[in-house]
Order: sequence, then structure tokens, then C-alpha cells
Amino acid sequence: MTEFDGQLLRIAGAWRDLRRVKPRELSIPLPLGQIDTLDVMARLGPCSMLELSDALRIDASTATRAVEPLVKSGLVQRRRSERDARTVVVELTREGRRTEHRLTAERLENVDRVLATFDEHERSLLADLLERMVAGSLAASPDDESI
Repeated sequence: MTEFDGQLLRIAGAWRDLRRVKPRELSIPLPLGQIDTLDVMARLGPCSMLELSDALRIDASTATRAVEPLVKSGLVQRRRSERDARTVVVELTREGRRTEHRLTAERLENVDRVLATFDEHERSLLADLLERMVAGSLAASPDDESI
């Protein structure tokens, strides 16, 4: 049997436990993929489906499936690009921006609650380490796919 590094076992165990924590219910019940899509669209502004799929680290067909219910619910609008009619541009509607803002506020309140015992230095350090972990995961991932 292979001996594993104790710290790696602790990290892997904590990662597993975090994935299994039931998230706090949000006031607007949307699947996580749609919440992620709204979040990324709020940061990008109007964008092509290719830009959106790249930012979400998913393929274009998955991005299309994530956007479709958001369009039907009036949170996202689709239109043809003025520069290239072959390109579809998506953007949040006014209601989509309000919804994304509300969901972001709730998610940040939840994170703040989880980190209530962390001081500012610990929060900054955690943010730095998580960003490095994401970068390392992306670098180690074949074809730069999502983790």
C-alpha cells in the first residue's frame, strides 16, 4: 500500500466534505449552472456564446442549454451581433441584473457566515490559496477543462 502525505489527505478530506455540505437555500431557486451563468454574464456584459462558454469553462452546447431557460424566464436576452450576423450575443435583462445582484448578495452573506471566525488576514490568505488552487487545477487539467 502507498503511503500518502498527511497534509494531502487532510486537504482531500476537507475538499470532499465541502462538496457534500448542503448549500443554504437561496430565495430564487435556480440550478447552480444557471446561477453561475448569471454571475459570469454580469461580469462579462454582452458577450458571444463562445465568450460565455470559455468563461464558464464549458462547451458551447452546454452553455446554450444553460442560457435557454434563462431566456425563457426573461433573465437573459439573445440577439444577433451587429458586427457579425452569424454570432449570437447574450446579455442580462434588467430583471436578470436584479436577480443576479440579489443572488450574489445572498451567496456573499452565506460565505460571510461560513467565514465568521476568520479574521481579515485569514480571509485574504484563504482567497489567495483558493485562487492558486484553481490555477493549479486548471494547469493540471487535460485540455484546460473545468475541475
